[in-house]
Amino acid sequence: MADLRFFSDRSLGDHEVPEALRAAGWQVVSMRERYGAVTAQGLADIDWIRDATTEGEVLLTGDKAIAKRPVEARAVIAAEARMFALGKNQLTGKQKAQRFLDHERAIFRRASTQRGPYVVSISERGLETLKLFG
Repeated sequence: MADLRFFSDRSLGDHEVPEALRAAGWQVVSMRERYGAVTAQGLADIDWIRDATTEGEVLLTGDKAIAKRPVEARAVIAAEARMFALGKNQLTGKQKAQRFLDHERAIFRRASTQRGPYVVSISERGLETLKLFG
């Protein structure tokens, strides 16, 4: 696997998804691990998008609507973020982790070879680059 580092936001949970990805060999830091439980809950998306991208991390989220919300989309663009978002957030933690793992090769290839900004939706069917509303 490429030497990529990932940041998982609060929509993916604090434990199950990051731990499952780590067990598969991914380097992942969760929002709670970086900011602490209290700060993580109230932190604006634009802040963690900027911070994690500055750290060189690829962003993982369960919230593909980030691409459609102007403030967050502009943050993705400004930070030149590489973001992978689940196309459906009504999944269990285990299902969320498995969705990322099912598309691991494509995620790593894209994140390793293409600079941001982009938000890629991950669904059962595969990956789809979303238009950023910025």
